[in-house]
This record gives sequence, structure tokens and C-alpha cells, in this order.
Amino acid sequence: MINKTKILISFFSVILLYYFFTLSENVDSVFFSMTIGLFFYVFLMLSIDKEIVNPLSLMFPFILGVYYYQYMLSSKQEILSLDTISAIIFFIFFYVLGVLLTLLNKKSILKKKIINHKIHSVLVVDLFLIFGLVIFLIECALTGGFPFFIALIHKINVYEDMYYVPILHYFVMLIAIFPSVYYYFYKNNKVGRFKFFVVLFVSIFVLLNIMSRQIFIFSIVFMFFTYAKVNKINTNKYILKAVIFTSVMFLVLGFVRIQSINNSISQLEYLKAYAGVPKERNVNTFDVTFNLYTSQNLVTLNDMITKVDSQEFGYGKYSLQSFIKVLKYDQAYNIEYAVQLDSFARLGTIIADPYLDFGLVGVTLLAILYGIINTVFFLKAKHSDSIRYTFFWAVLCFIMIMSVFTNFYNVLFSWLIFLFIYFITLKAKTNK
Repeated sequence: MINKTKILISFFSVILLYYFFTLSENVDSVFFSMTIGLFFYVFLMLSIDKEIVNPLSLMFPFILGVYYYQYMLSSKQEILSLDTISAIIFFIFFYVLGVLLTLLNKKSILKKKIINHKIHSVLVVDLFLIFGLVIFLIECALTGGFPFFIALIHKINVYEDMYYVPILHYFVMLIAIFPSVYYYFYKNNKVGRFKFFVVLFVSIFVLLNIMSRQIFIFSIVFMFFTYAKVNKINTNKYILKAVIFTSVMFLVLGFVRIQSINNSISQLEYLKAYAGVPKERNVNTFDVTFNLYTSQNLVTLNDMITKVDSQEFGYGKYSLQSFIKVLKYDQAYNIEYAVQLDSFARLGTIIADPYLDFGLVGVTLLAILYGIINTVFFLKAKHSDSIRYTFFWAVLCFIMIMSVFTNFYNVLFSWLIFLFIYFITLKAKTNK
């Protein structure tokens, strides 16, 4: 059977090839090598599985970000050090290796009995939702109103002045997955249509006012996989629509948050100035935005790798930083963190923490581990009716999509989501 979406992606790839030639100021050996590498990766991610959304395609934003770096669109970019280039190459190669090795053992992974997890208690989820809404309203009261509308109407950057209740704010962020959970309830006749749409509306309202594009993308990713699983639809059929919708929402929330609405200059001119792209550079909004949120994070990674050369490796303290700080182990054991090596605050990509802890060895080992974990849950989610595996796979997808920003494997929120999913899907039966 011909996969129309894959054919469409292949067609767009040819158009992109022409565009990449026009974007490059130096069509040299480096450009040809990186372009060949990019399209080889596209071929590999489209051919390893019938599903377009697979462990390799999840890292495509990271791959494309690395590719875009060569254009040097921003004056903030710099020549990457040899250590940084090595870390990037090692991470990509060993991640792919971990994926392929796991796929070779596909039969042994799937031969075990499949556990069919379901969510049974609507009341428990209701209580979590209500608690999250209460905390949200408290935060808005302390902020001075609903942040999204403050920024939209008054055209001020309220993002940095928003108030978050320590620790309890995670319950507000948790609302991101409730549209998916209640859609699952609705399709299984556990809640009515009215309640589902009320939860959907309230959740979107909360997500807009959190002002976090990452959390909004997180919610979209969850709904994408939940909708496909519940309705038994192949994700290939609407992956392009989901990508376009997510990209549009990312831009819209970004414009509202940084207040790029300006009557005197165009959106593109504002973004160019914000991203450090010269006015005379002939690029579009996508180029500038993508460069801003990918290439400049690689600059941060390069800076962190360069700085750690003269210091000792962390041997785990950077990868476990969020847990150490929440549990106050840093204060109890005098664990210090240099501000310039805070990969989450500075957005040093998924590579930063493994490198800061163990150098290239850490990058290699964790790249293989990430590849194995992602592929195992991809197979479990694809070949079972378990909503737990579907939700786990959705979290992992989000983590990898965000890999060009930071390492959400090391963020406490990700593990709280895993824990919450496990908690609400405790009851299960074995499919024999």
C-alpha cells in the first residue's frame, strides 16, 4: 500500500532542497556534506517503520537545527568548537544506533504478554483537575489578572512578572494532559460530551495563560496520540496537519509573549532585530524563528562545553539537578552549580547535561539509552491497546521534540507526568 503522506514529504523535500540552495551564501563542500546527511536522515526515518512518527523522526527538529546552524543567520552565532561538534555527532550517531539495535530485537520485545492498562477512576482525575484550577486562579490573582489577556490588550511583556506557587505550580502544568484524558473518558462513555468540552475549553484557557509554548506543544502531542489510539487511526493520516497547527500556535504565543506586535515595523523586521539577523539578509519568518530557537541554543551548548573544560565534570549532579534542588540535597551536601552551566535555564539542548557530567562518554551512553527507551515504548504503544504505553510514548515524543531546547529527561515535571500516568492506570489486565 502506497503511503501518500510519505510521498508528500518526499515531494516537499525536493522543494526544500532548492530552497536550501538559495538560502546558503556559500555552496561549498560543507553545505553539500550536511545536505546529503540531512536527506539521508530523512530517508532513514521514513524507511525504518510504516509509522512516520517514530523514534528517529522525533529527533528531526534537532537534526534540522544543526543543519540550519551552517547558514550563520544571526550575528550571535559563532564557530563551534571541536568538542561541541564531536558531542553533536556522537549524540546523533549513537542515538540512531540505539534505535536500530532495539528494532533488530523487535520480536523479543513484543513476544511478552501485553498489559492492557486503562483509566478507571474519573473522580481521581476530577480532583487533580480541580486542585490545579484552584492553584491557577491563585497565581492569576497574585499576578494581577490573566497573563495572556494582559499581554494581548496592554501589549506588555508580563511573562517575566508572572507568579508561580512553588511546587504546586506543577499541578497547573499537569492540566496540559487533561484534554487527552477526558477525551479518553468520553470515547469510553465515562463522561458526557458536555463535560468533555467544558474541560477542553477550561484547559485551553489555562494553557494560554500559562504563556508557555512548551506546555502547549506538550498538550497537542498528548492529544495527537490519544486521538489516534482511541479512534484506531494511523497517525500518518494527519501528522502534517498536527505539525502545521503546532507551528502556528508556537508563533502566535511567541508574538503575544514577546510583544512583537508593533505598528511601526513588520513582524519579520522585529524578529530579525530580536534574533540578531541582519536586515539585508533575505530570509522569511520561519528561518528567523527556527534559527532563534535552535541555532542559538547550540551557541549556548558550545559556551557550556568550552567552560567545563577548565572545571571538573559533575558526575551526575547536572543530570539530576532538578531532583537535587527540589529535595534540598544541594544545601544539605553543599552541592554548587555555576549559573553559566545551568542547562535548563540557559537552554543548552539535550546534550549539555550528559557532557557536563561525563564528557563524550556521557553523551555516548545516554544517547544509546535514549534511543533504546524511546524505541521500546514506541513498539509497546504501537502494538498494544494500553493507554499507559500511549501516554508514556507521548511524553517521550515531547522530550525528543524539545531536545534542541533542553533535556526534559532531566526535568522533574516529566517524571511527575510519568508518575501521574502510572498512578491513574494502576488497574490492568493481561492480554493472552
